Amino acid sequence: MQEKLAITVLVIMLALFALVLVLYNLVKSKGESYNQIVLSHQDYESRTIPYKRGNIIDRNGTYLAISEKVYNLVVDPKQILDTEENYQYLDATLDALVECFGYKRDELQAMIEEKKDSQYVIYAKQLPAEDKEKFETYEKDKNKEYRALPTEEGGNQRITGVWFEEEYKRTYPYNELACNVVGFALKDGNASGGVEQYYNDILNGVSGREYGYLNGDSNVERTVKPAQNGKTLELTIDVNIQKIVQKYLAGIGSNLAAAIVMDPNSGEILAMDTTTRYNLNDPYNLSTYYTDEEIQAMDEKAKSEAWYKMWRNFCVSDSYEPGSPQKAFTVAGAIEEGAISGNEVFECGGKLHFGDWDIRCVARAGHGPLTITQGLMKSCNVVMMRIVSLEGKEKFVQYQKIFGFGEKTGIDLPGEASGLIYQASNMDPASLATNAFGQNYNCTMVQMAAGYASLINGGSYYEPHVVKEILNDEGSVVKSVSPNLVRETVSESTSNFINNALYQTVSGDGGTAGAAAVAGYEVAGKTGTAQKQPRAEKNYLVSFIGYAPAYNPQVLCYVVVDTPHLPGEQQAHSTFASEIFSKIMAEVLPYKNVFPAGGAAQDLETNLSSQEEGIISGTATEDPNAAETPAETTPAPEGGWANYDEEFIDSGDEYSYPDTMGNVQDESAAVGNGETAGTGSDTGTADNAGETAASQEAQAAGD
Repeated sequence: MQEKLAITVLVIMLALFALVLVLYNLVKSKGESYNQIVLSHQDYESRTIPYKRGNIIDRNGTYLAISEKVYNLVVDPKQILDTEENYQYLDATLDALVECFGYKRDELQAMIEEKKDSQYVIYAKQLPAEDKEKFETYEKDKNKEYRALPTEEGGNQRITGVWFEEEYKRTYPYNELACNVVGFALKDGNASGGVEQYYNDILNGVSGREYGYLNGDSNVERTVKPAQNGKTLELTIDVNIQKIVQKYLAGIGSNLAAAIVMDPNSGEILAMDTTTRYNLNDPYNLSTYYTDEEIQAMDEKAKSEAWYKMWRNFCVSDSYEPGSPQKAFTVAGAIEEGAISGNEVFECGGKLHFGDWDIRCVARAGHGPLTITQGLMKSCNVVMMRIVSLEGKEKFVQYQKIFGFGEKTGIDLPGEASGLIYQASNMDPASLATNAFGQNYNCTMVQMAAGYASLINGGSYYEPHVVKEILNDEGSVVKSVSPNLVRETVSESTSNFINNALYQTVSGDGGTAGAAAVAGYEVAGKTGTAQKQPRAEKNYLVSFIGYAPAYNPQVLCYVVVDTPHLPGEQQAHSTFASEIFSKIMAEVLPYKNVFPAGGAAQDLETNLSSQEEGIISGTATEDPNAAETPAETTPAPEGGWANYDEEFIDSGDEYSYPDTMGNVQDESAAVGNGETAGTGSDTGTADNAGETAASQEAQAAGD
């Protein structure tokens, strides 16, 4: 019996030994994964490593958006209140936080006691590195002092339960500069407006992870999966040119003013600005456009609408009737199709009759006989209407599309609108006539700039873009954005004809763009003055698009001034925009190493140097949107408008002209939080254009 019992005990012991051996081998081989599983549930042993969002730099490497490492201060109340080892943590830790950060002791203590069972409380966010370093140095030195003391003198005190977790804060060194192009990023990885939104996936990275586990010796080891930082965008924007543009748009008394500076030989946008600006570091601040009382009265919907309006980029998201810049396209298309040779002479008697309308020229008494070049120089509506009658509506509409109107350009910015043009099938004679000089169709600024670039560079239409290169975290080029040649628009000979005519428009006798001249340079360009809807209110949008050198374009600049703050037809001076263009180009051209032509251009140095910045005006009328769009005015130059031959609509009391597009609206684009702008009709055509109004005399706002 005893032998059997001994054998049983021996068998059991051998079995237990074998089990222990199996478990040992199992732990040895699989312990790491098991321990990781166990410890994966211990949150304090695991943390997220944030990625760094890619920077945004200009073409010269100047930082426009950066992600700076900051720190959240985390408090562990459970550890601070722990006294199991007879250490005293509370008073020492409170002393440290008060000393280093100036926090209120009673509030800190109340929070710690209220959350006594918590091991993770974020007490302060986005502290700079110097604050973190200050606390850690203080903690290290103070705890060393405590350890050197006897227990009865405080040797059992320690600072503990305070640590810092990393994150990144998006900052914009230039505040509002280029805000329409840059946009802003939100903490959750989304973005609103500009390249921040358009390239959000490229700028974002992937968070990493650090976690701890027990190894076979029961020691805590850490495994780190590094974060993948986002890529950096190098823009085509030049900060120095952007500053020049912003300087000369500042203080303009108008509902809105905007400008685009572009390389016409590549589609690169060098600067883009509007007078509706906001601080990228404080994008929700409406105080620039609304009073405190108005802001307090807003509900969330009203605030959202106000934000979207403030963030909206007029240059790409809004369309308008452009006026006379269209005339160069009208001439170019007709020459390309052989409808005219360019050598014709047309008689301008002040008006032409189409359908039920007498559509007038800006020269009410008529210009008399004009060549095609003179028709552009003097911005004659009648010449354009005669040309488009020879060309026909089918070819006219075809060339509108060739030049990019009625469709998005593809620019790498959110919220782009398509504009609104007619199809040949729904275009009546009055619509064709008014379209010929830039009324009764809608386009965007970027459409006009891209189309003009092709018109003057020999016929190459390049897709406009604002990103030049994409760089990785080490600064190496991942992708270069080469100029994208979309199509050819006109022949070189037609381009040369237009360049000569537009040079004469600025520098020739009787040209309407003398105010756009830059002393010493061969400048070419076209004025524009378009009457806005509703026509009866007689509000105007004035513009100038020009470039230099005239026969070898290197820099193109387009300026739009929407509703100068002057009463009625006093707004209708093209010189408003021409002078702004001149001031911008006078600084941009030498900066871009484009040198004077040795006196080939008219010397208008007196006009250029003596004028005040901004729109020249008399007494400004009260703007109904003044709270939303600050209005400023500047005095008229000495001698007034008589110094210039310019485009000016002096329409008289009976002034009106057909609005055959009726209530058809262009797509609207509103940039929201992390969402591409919403759009309406995306066809870019007035398929539902209304019928021509009843017969009446009309003068077309050709400018």
